[in-house]
Amino acid sequence: MSDEAAVDPLGERYGLAGVRDMREYAEALTRLLEQGRRERWTAVLSPEEAYAAAELLGQFAQLDPLAALNQLAASLASRLYSRLGA
Repeated sequence: MSDEAAVDPLGERYGLAGVRDMREYAEALTRLLEQGRRERWTAVLSPEEAYAAAELLGQFAQLDPLAALNQLAASLASRLYSRLGA
C-alpha cells in the first residue's frame, strides 16, 4: 500500500484533511457537529461503544476546559449522553 493510499479517507470525506493546526481542526469539527444537527443520522455505534466514547470525550474535555477542542469534546460527550438517556 502506498503512502497516498494510507491517507485518512474519512479526513478527506469530512473536510479534516487540509487543517493546519488545532484551531482549524476544532473549527472543522464544529462545522461537522452543526451539520450533524441538521441532517438525519443513523446509529454507527452500539450503546456501550457510545457510552465509552462519551466517557473518553468527557475526560479529555476536563484536561483544559477553556480550549476550543476540549469544549467541542464536552459538547459531543453531552450529546452522546443525551442520546443514551444518561
